[in-house]
Amino acid sequence: MATSEECEGETLVAFAQNRGIEDESLPQTQAGPCSPIEEAKKITKVKRRKRKPFPIALNLANCKYEVVRLVQKKLGWKEVGDEDDWQVYWTDTSVSIERIMRLKKTQKINHFTGMLEICRKKSLARNIAKLAKLFPDDFKFVPKSYVLPKELNEFLAEFKSKKKKTYILKPDNGCQGKGIALAQDAETALEAMEGQENIVAQRYLAKPYLIDGKKFDLRIYVLVVSCDPLRVFIYEEGLARFCTEEYTPPCEENLLDVCMHLTNYAVNKNNDKFQFNEDAEEGDSGSKWSLSGLREYMEGAGEDYDTAWDKIKDLIVKTLISAQPVLQHNYRSVLPRPNVGLSCFELLGMDVMLDHKLKPWLIEVNHSPSFTTDTPLDLAIKEELISDTIELVGVDPKQIKKQIAEDREGARNRLWAGVKGAVTKKAETTDEEFEKQMEAVLKQREKHEDKNAGGYTR
Repeated sequence: MATSEECEGETLVAFAQNRGIEDESLPQTQAGPCSPIEEAKKITKVKRRKRKPFPIALNLANCKYEVVRLVQKKLGWKEVGDEDDWQVYWTDTSVSIERIMRLKKTQKINHFTGMLEICRKKSLARNIAKLAKLFPDDFKFVPKSYVLPKELNEFLAEFKSKKKKTYILKPDNGCQGKGIALAQDAETALEAMEGQENIVAQRYLAKPYLIDGKKFDLRIYVLVVSCDPLRVFIYEEGLARFCTEEYTPPCEENLLDVCMHLTNYAVNKNNDKFQFNEDAEEGDSGSKWSLSGLREYMEGAGEDYDTAWDKIKDLIVKTLISAQPVLQHNYRSVLPRPNVGLSCFELLGMDVMLDHKLKPWLIEVNHSPSFTTDTPLDLAIKEELISDTIELVGVDPKQIKKQIAEDREGARNRLWAGVKGAVTKKAETTDEEFEKQMEAVLKQREKHEDKNAGGYTR
């Protein structure tokens, strides 16, 4: 017969068996009618289910580009629409202040309100001109421009000089080369303005840097992750987009030859001479090159690519500085502190052209650059770009889940406080508290950026 001590040990062992517990402190028993603790230790442990990461929802209701969806699927995120809860909103159009105002703590959107200050041609010309008056030696990277019809008289006076000048006229909110005209006299300029209210006339760069006799421009990708403070990153890779006709200086006979003068892909792709890139590894072939392919070509030709690139980075920063006050004002008017300034981000496409002396000139800024991927080179560059952008912006599932739990807990506390009649207004963050908070956030942010910059540089 088993002793009472053995039976007591058996009872605890049974308890352990039922719950998958292993503990050296349980009574040990001798072999006999009651099962020993060693048998309990042989029981297979109940495996804990691995918790699934918090599902990030990406709202693509107003996004037409499949490469964004390709990245979303590779990240394991789910695509949702406007009626669903989401953490990231990626849209091809600008956003209203009302949209920003409704952002939750756990949400990010891919535009700032106020970025049109540099993405509309008139606003860009006006903002750069203001700073050029204050710092004339630092803002000489935009061709001389006139906002029409406001500065029409000053513009028409340009054609009275003996030296023939060429101006390119562009609609304020135009894109893809639509509505663009070249003019070398007042009559042609006035004809180009007919039926259009807002136009910018920009001095044409008559001596561009050529490759194989053709003009080209650079599409530089720039990421703004914060406007207060201003935090800017420039992508090392990008595109060089070529004209499809050999260049000759503008004259009366060739002013209408858009495939000679305009580098827009939408214009040149319809020319029979356009060469589609067939291999993403060949970044220096066809009518569209990678920036790394351009670097290799220029260095092989003895050109100083690095100096030109440094000047490009300089003009990018200065261009964004011209819009920073408006960006900050708009952001803080709807997202005041304690918001730390990371609810919006923006991926810009800046178009830059090199002249024959390798001086870079800013042509325009695009707030929704095209992510069309109709060549292997486009797909390789833009998929990596969007992946690196999302990684650098930083969407942390753990932090989002934690914030949602805190918000729910706060809502419950407020509800119970209301029931008890003890609702108290939360104290506002003091300047000192906010500065300490921002210092901690920026320190953490810099660590994240150093680790997750990908193809970006500050």
